[in-house]
Parts: sequence; structure tokens; C-alpha cells
Amino acid sequence: MLYRIARWMAKRLSKQRKLRQSIRWHERWGIERMTLQERVDYAMLLHDYGKTEQAVEFLTSLLKERGYSKAYERRAHIFNEMGREEEAIADLDAAIKLDPEPSIVWYTRAISHNNRGDFELAARDFQEALLRREDSKASTYYELGNVYMKMGSYEEAEAAFASACSDAGNAIPHYYFRHAQAFEMLDRMDEAAQTLAQATRLQKQWRDEEQQGAANYRARTNYSPTAIDTLIRTAEEEYGFLLYESKLREAAGDIESALASIREATEQYSPGPDLQLRRGQLLRLLDRPQEAQEALERLVADYPTWLPGHMELSALLRSQDRPDEAVRVLLETKRRYPEHPVVRYWLADAYRESGQGDEALQENEELTELEPDDPLNWKQRAEILIDAAKYRDADAAYTQSLQLEQSAECYMRRSYSRYMEERYEEAMLDIQAAAELDSNLLKESKTAYAMAELYMGMGNHELADSEYSRALALEPDNPQIYDRRARCRFAAERWEAALEDCDRGLQLTGANPRLTWLRGLIQYRMEDLDGALHEMTAYTDLVPDDAQGFYNLGHIYNHLNRPDDAIAAFSKTIELSPFDAQAYLERASIWYHHYFDRIRAVDDLAQWLLYAETRARDGDRFELLSEVKGFDDEMRERAKDQFLRVYGSSQYLS
Repeated sequence: MLYRIARWMAKRLSKQRKLRQSIRWHERWGIERMTLQERVDYAMLLHDYGKTEQAVEFLTSLLKERGYSKAYERRAHIFNEMGREEEAIADLDAAIKLDPEPSIVWYTRAISHNNRGDFELAARDFQEALLRREDSKASTYYELGNVYMKMGSYEEAEAAFASACSDAGNAIPHYYFRHAQAFEMLDRMDEAAQTLAQATRLQKQWRDEEQQGAANYRARTNYSPTAIDTLIRTAEEEYGFLLYESKLREAAGDIESALASIREATEQYSPGPDLQLRRGQLLRLLDRPQEAQEALERLVADYPTWLPGHMELSALLRSQDRPDEAVRVLLETKRRYPEHPVVRYWLADAYRESGQGDEALQENEELTELEPDDPLNWKQRAEILIDAAKYRDADAAYTQSLQLEQSAECYMRRSYSRYMEERYEEAMLDIQAAAELDSNLLKESKTAYAMAELYMGMGNHELADSEYSRALALEPDNPQIYDRRARCRFAAERWEAALEDCDRGLQLTGANPRLTWLRGLIQYRMEDLDGALHEMTAYTDLVPDDAQGFYNLGHIYNHLNRPDDAIAAFSKTIELSPFDAQAYLERASIWYHHYFDRIRAVDDLAQWLLYAETRARDGDRFELLSEVKGFDDEMRERAKDQFLRVYGSSQYLS
């Protein structure tokens, strides 16, 4: 009689999840009086109470007495939770051999295969389980969908999750959450958002209930208490799936709504660092940098050892063109993570952006010592060296990167470094190598442009013109390409075609100093002096501090026989560039030939002599005077005497 009471109490307390008391009543009941199934249930009670090793020993002892399919399945379940998948699979094989009909054995073996990463076997066993069960099919479809997601089979995953969600009365929030993720992977974003709304609504409702809806999970699934605890914890960690909702809304372009999701999550949950990080990211996207910075600085202060906060703050500062502040943040990050390669890489980039090339190179050298086999580190070094115009060293760094990993981009960049060293044939070979790795490069304007530049360097204006034209066909609204083709045609003395390109470029840009300069030069070569004067005057209005513009203007005035204007232009050149020797010589010629002012002419000749570069082997710059045409010997002697009297001989002749 007493054992019957003990049996009744043990079962009653077990249903009430009063595990400790239930175990005591099981002990009073007596194991020898239990059926095989009741012994298995007792073992699982021990496991749920935390006495897992005792539960395994109990089931092992039972199985030594008699092979029982349910005992194998339950021990396999425990092995799965302990991470002992191979033993679990062996038990399940034995269970299936004894009785292949119960769906639970196939389901549990699917879990084991899934844990081992054998996803195809897991999918097979989940499908076998679905063939054998009518109850709890939803949770099996859910697990099958998770396996398909890991396999990258998103169509199959979506169908499985749809089946899991088909009966709203048996669905849990996670089914909708994962269904939404499958829709996202299929780029069905509207359906993803609609499905996720069901997850967030149901999760909010359950969270307000006792034990955060644990009873609902038990009623709608056959999951163990441990699995249910995991589901509840997952929902908490996902902030009721509001964090994911924020990401979907951002993907839809609705940044304000994405931020609203984060605000809602912050109000309902204790905001962890990932939620604070997300808020900072969204504020940056909304172009509210001050608020973003405050949020990220608060995040760094609250979680000083959490790397993503430091990195996002530095990224914000870099995006705001504040590299010096980014360097400060990254130096502090480096202090905390001295061996972290990404921190070192970003720091080198920030140094580079702040104009601290030496520091950038030093940081990169330490990084390549830390990670010598990462091609990106060598590519970064090459970019830093290009900034410093050290093209040969940059070439070597690109070569090292290419030895580690073949990259079309890296070949293109090495091509540029070789172009800058006038190694045009080698640069062309690099472009060809890049195109072999990525044939789409031949369809891009930047590739045609690069090839045109190389042909220009090799003096092949015809092929250069052809490549510039191909680049323009691919990118007809790029004024830079019109500029370069105009210069190519200018070099080939195709004046009219060059002018047409200048006009097309100016139509795209409006006022453009480079194209205006080139138009003036072309018209000067075509002996259209009035046109050249108009363009060069416009150029000096656009760039009033460029001495060369006024020098060219002086030349044009001189050819138009307007000496007053020529003198004014050359004087402006000298004002802007006092060491421009040629401007003194041109002005001296006008003083001498048009105004017969020998005194001013001598002064300017002496100035020219001071700043002219001597080509005489013995350093005697006076030999230059004999090469100057348009002045008589008396003028040359007076200029020499003036130079010696005013500037002396030893200091300026050496």
C-alpha cells in the first residue's frame, strides 16, 4: 500500500516540476517495483535535477539487463546534451534496430548528426521522423529548417519553417523568427518583415506571463526543460527579436524605424553592448554624428574591454574626417589589444589618413611581423609607400601580397606603381594579369583609362585615343576622361578634336581651370591669339594665385603686341613667384625692345642671371649670357656688372 502512495506522489510531484521531492518519493517507491519505462522516466528526472552522471549510470545498468529502445534513446538524449555525439549515435542506432517506428529515435539521431555538422544525415533523419509522427511536427519542421539554413538550402528552409508556422496554435516565437531569416536570405524582405512582426508580438505577450511563457513552450513543443530554458534565453539575448527587426528595417531603407526598434528594445530589456552599438551605428547613418559619438563613448565607458565599441567609435571619427581623434581612440584600443591584427591595421590606416606617413609605415611594419602571411597587410604597406612616392618599394610590397594571394585589384594597383616609375610595359602586363583573374575588368572604364595612360606614356597616341574613347563609351559623363583624351589629341596635334573634348568636359563641369588652361594652350598653338587670350584670362580669374597662368598671359600679350599688358602680366608672375627666372628674362626683353629702357632691362637680366640654372660645367653662369638672344654685347656686360655689384661673385657663382 505504501509503495502505491509513493508511486502516486512521485509522479504527481514530477508533473509539478518539483524535482527534488519527486526523487525522494521515487526512492521510497523502490526501483525494483518500477516498469522499464518508469525506470527510464526516473533516470530523466535525475538528469533534469542535475544528477546527469547518475542518470547515465542508471540507464547503463538497465541496458545491461535488457536491451530497451526507449532507454537507448533517452541515454542518447543525455549524451547529446553532454556533447558526446558519437556515443549518442551508437545508442540511437541500437534503438532503431530494436524498434524503428518511434519518431523520437530518428529525431534524436538527427540532433546528433546536426551537432556533429553532418547536415545531410541530420536532414534525412528529421524527414524520417516527420513520416512517423503526428504530434509535435511543428518543432521537427523547425529543426529541419535550421539544418537547411546551415546547408545554405534557403528554399527548403523557408518551406520547412512555413510548415512549422502553419498552425498558429502550435507555433512559438522562434519559428516566426527563423522563418523571417529564411525570407531574408531569399531576398523576400517584405515577407520577412511581416513574419518577424508575428514573432515580436508573440514574444512580447509571452514574456509578460509567468516564467516568461515557459508553460506555452511546454504545451506547444516536446522540448526538454533545458531546451526550453535555452529558447527563453535566446529570445532575451535577441531583445525579443527587436534587434533583428531593426536590421530588417535598415535593409528596407527606413533608418528612423530601425532606430525606433532599438528604442523599444532598450525600454523593454536591459540594454547590452550590442544594443548600444546598434544605436550608435544607426545615429551615424542618420547623419547625427554628435549623438552617435556620445552613444559610442558611453558604450566604451560602460564596456571598456569590449572591442566592437572601440572600433565603431574610431570608424565614426574616420567617417567624419577626424583621423587624429581616430588615432587617439585606436591607440587606446591597441593598449588593450596589443596583438589584435585588425586594431593594428585600422591604426595604420588612421595614421595614413591623418598624414602621419612615417607612423603608418611603422605600424604596418609591426603588423606584417605579427601577420606576415596576410596579403592585406602587404597591400596596405604598398598604399602607404605610394603616398610617399616610393614606387619601387610599393612595387615590392604589392609583389609580396600577390605571392600570398592572386588578386586582380592588387595587380591593378601594382600596375599603377609601375606606371609612376615609367615602367609602362610591365604595368601593361599587370593589367593583363588582372583581366585574366577578373574578365569583368575589361568592361570597366577605369581599366580602359589605365591602358590609355600607359599608351600615352609609351608615346602611342593612336592606341591611347582608342582606349580613352572606350572609357568614355562606358562612362560618358566623366569629365576627367575628356580632359585626358583632349591632352592626348593635343599631343598628336589634332587641335580641333582636342578643343571638342575640352568643350564636352566643360559642359559637364562648368568652370574648370584645367580644361580652360588647355583650351587656351590649344588656341595658342592654332595661332588663334584672341581665343587664347580669352581662355587664359578666364584661367587667371579662376586661379588668381597661379604664376604660370600670368606667365602664359604675358606671352600672349607680347605676341599681340600689347607690351603694357605683357609687362603687367610678367610683373604679376614675379609677384607670385619671385624666383621665376624666365619671367625676368621676358620682361627684360620687353623693356629693351619696346620701351628702350636699358636700365630696367639690365636689372631684370641681372635677376634672371641670379635665378637661372647654370649649365656650364665649371659653374660659371655668365656663360648663359652669351646664349641669350636679342641683347647686344653692351647689355650683356652691364648685366654682368650689375650682378657682381649687387649680389657679389662668390656666394652666387658657386
